[in-house]
Amino acid sequence: MKALKLLHLGNINSTNVGNGALVHGIENTIREDFQIPVEFIREPWDDYTFGFKTFDSHFIQAVNNSDGLIVNGAVTFNGRDYNNITGSRFELSPKYFKNIKKPVIFYGLSYRHWRGQKYHHLDKLSLFIGEVIKNENMLLAVRNDGTKGWLQKVLGIDVSQIREVPDPAMFLSAEKRNDYPEISSNKKNIILSFNDEDSIFRYESDERSSVIENYVNFIEKLSSEFECNFVLCPHYFDDYKMISDVISCVKPQIAHQSMISTGLARVDSTSYFYGRYLNADLAVSMRVHSMSPCIGLGVPMIAYTTQERMVDFINNLELSEYAVDAKLSDSGERLFNLAKSILQDGDMVKKKFQVSVKFQRKQTKIFNSEIFHRYFKGIEK
Repeated sequence: MKALKLLHLGNINSTNVGNGALVHGIENTIREDFQIPVEFIREPWDDYTFGFKTFDSHFIQAVNNSDGLIVNGAVTFNGRDYNNITGSRFELSPKYFKNIKKPVIFYGLSYRHWRGQKYHHLDKLSLFIGEVIKNENMLLAVRNDGTKGWLQKVLGIDVSQIREVPDPAMFLSAEKRNDYPEISSNKKNIILSFNDEDSIFRYESDERSSVIENYVNFIEKLSSEFECNFVLCPHYFDDYKMISDVISCVKPQIAHQSMISTGLARVDSTSYFYGRYLNADLAVSMRVHSMSPCIGLGVPMIAYTTQERMVDFINNLELSEYAVDAKLSDSGERLFNLAKSILQDGDMVKKKFQVSVKFQRKQTKIFNSEIFHRYFKGIEK
C-alpha cells in the first residue's frame, strides 16, 4: 500500500511553538484516523507571509504533485493591509482555483482581530470565502474558538456551510521527561504563560497595568500558601515584555529564589517543549496554545483570558469554571482561589479535561473520516 502524500501548509519555520502544536496535532490525528500510511510534505506558510515565496504556479504545481493540500489551522484572518488578494494569509487568488486538481482542506483556521482594529480588504475576504465554499474540491473548516461567528459578524454572509472542528493542538504528543532544569522536584511547579501580542489592541487604557498588578498579587499570595517554583514560559518574543514587567513588580525574593524562565522552541522541538508542561502541578495560560495543549495533555490549567476567542473556546468545551477574566479588577484574587483549590486536589480537573478531550477527539475523528472517504479513499491502492 503506497503512502498518501499530503502537502501540509503551516508555519513550519516559526519560533512560536504554538504553530508546532498545530502541526503535530493535525498530523497525529490524520495518521491515526486514516489508518493508512500518510506522508506529510511540510510547506512553510511563513515563507509566503514574509515574501520569500508567493502563491503562484509553483505553489499550484506542488499541490497537484501531491495527493492533496492541508492548510494548517493557524491564524489566517488577521486583516493585514498587505493581504490584498484574499484578505487572508492564504493569498492564492480565487481565479486560479480552477487550476488546482487535488483536494484542499482548510483545517481549523482561526482569526485574530480586535474591536476597534481596522480589518483591511474585507471585500476580498468575503469573495475568497464565498469561492472556497462553493468549490467542490475544497472544504473550509474553522477552529471552534468563535471564528465562524466572527466571520458571520464581520462579513454578513451565510456561514452554514463552514465547518467547525476542535483545535488540533489539543492532540499533540509530548513525552514526560525528568531532565528539565527548570523543574523542581520538591516544590509546586507552576508554569506561567504570558501574552503581550497585539497589546495596543488587546488592552484598553490602563488594563495592561491592572492585569500585571493582579498577576503579581496572585504570584505573591500563592507563594505565601505553597512552596512554589514559578516557571515563566514564553511562547513568542512578545511575551518577554510582560515577563519583564511582572518581574520588575514582584517581590525581589520571589524573583530571585522562586522564578526561572524557559526559552522559545521551533516546530521540531514541540514535543520537548510541551513535555515540560507534563511536569507541572498547574499552568496559568494566557496563550491559546498553552491552554488547549494543557487540556489535551491532562495538565491542570487555568485560562487567564484577555481575548474573546480564548473565552469562546473554553466555553465550547464546557470548562469555563477553569477560566478567569484577566481584566476584572479582582482577577488576581480569583486566580489565587482557583489555583489553591486545584493545587489541593488536581484530580477533578484532570477528570473533567479527560471527558472533554474524549468528546473533542471523537468529533475530530468524524471530521477526518469524512475527509478521507470524500477525497482520498481509493488513492492509496
